[in-house]
Amino acid sequence: MQLQVILGSMLGGARIRGARGTRRLVIRHGSARWTYVRWKYERLGALADAAPRSRSGSLEIETIPHPLFDDLARLRGEELRDRLTPLGLAVWLCDVGRLELERDSFLPAQRDVALS
Repeated sequence: MQLQVILGSMLGGARIRGARGTRRLVIRHGSARWTYVRWKYERLGALADAAPRSRSGSLEIETIPHPLFDDLARLRGEELRDRLTPLGLAVWLCDVGRLELERDSFLPAQRDVALS
């Protein structure tokens, strides 16, 4: 699940920063998307450096440095898209504003799978 949130976020505008061996992912969204940012943070688990923070009118999540980001830094659009599952695709579409994941739009059984 973490990888799909990362891949979808990268396609949606998140950036990898740092030099080889110290690379980390930085995810930024508008402050009105607090619930979505919190959802991403919870899915990143131990990869998240700290709770989402407000920075220049945006909410930001930064990960810890991890070798995974060295590998992902080499991939480009099509290579990222080829690795997506439905979850990664949903994250990407949410990031670019084509889809909103709202709790009340799911049936109870779907809600548990999609949003928990």
